[in-house]
Amino acid sequence: MITLYGAALSPHYTKVRIALIEKGVNYREVPTSPSQSEAFLAKSPLGKIPCVEINGQPLAESGAIVEWLEDAYPTAALLPDSPLARAQVRELAGFLEYGLLEAARPLMSEWLWGHHQNEAQRAHATDRIERGLAAVLLRARFAPWLAGEAFTLADVVAAAVLPVVARSTQAVLGRDLVAEVPDLVDYLDRLAVRPSVADTWAARDAMLDDIREGRLELL
Repeated sequence: MITLYGAALSPHYTKVRIALIEKGVNYREVPTSPSQSEAFLAKSPLGKIPCVEINGQPLAESGAIVEWLEDAYPTAALLPDSPLARAQVRELAGFLEYGLLEAARPLMSEWLWGHHQNEAQRAHATDRIERGLAAVLLRARFAPWLAGEAFTLADVVAAAVLPVVARSTQAVLGRDLVAEVPDLVDYLDRLAVRPSVADTWAARDAMLDDIREGRLELL
């Protein structure tokens, strides 16, 4: 049995949850906030989410978790067969996660936690996001998925990252930088009807609704 710890608002948690569903793996979710408690650090040594327990054995870091899933459940593969194609999928995933999500973190912090950014900080974040989007677009095929005909790890990461970037830029800048790219708008429409993505986005939106209505405290 796999136990997944974390919260649907986290893009890293979203990545793991989508991958689990794509693999058809039985798992259970335990809503969990980041923590420095001794008990949680035994599961996730940096106190971050997500983490999993695999038959009682802990594993942290979303990248390591997804790589383990790919090795443990090779059917419904999220990486292609050839070494170069696998590297190209990982490259796209890296552009999304490190070039785009990390660039958007200051705006996410302002949107979700009210950590005000000054105009210079916002402008710097915007420039980094635009460069991250340009990198993704340079490699993306949209045929129909990001790396080609097959749904891959790149699409899993895109489903986790792009909506967060879209919402945070709209909330803070008054511009949805993702929606300004027509290819990405069409691509998000395709993602939205993928069952693993639709289910995970619904869980995320339900959590946001609970936070807005005061039924749940923000992480």
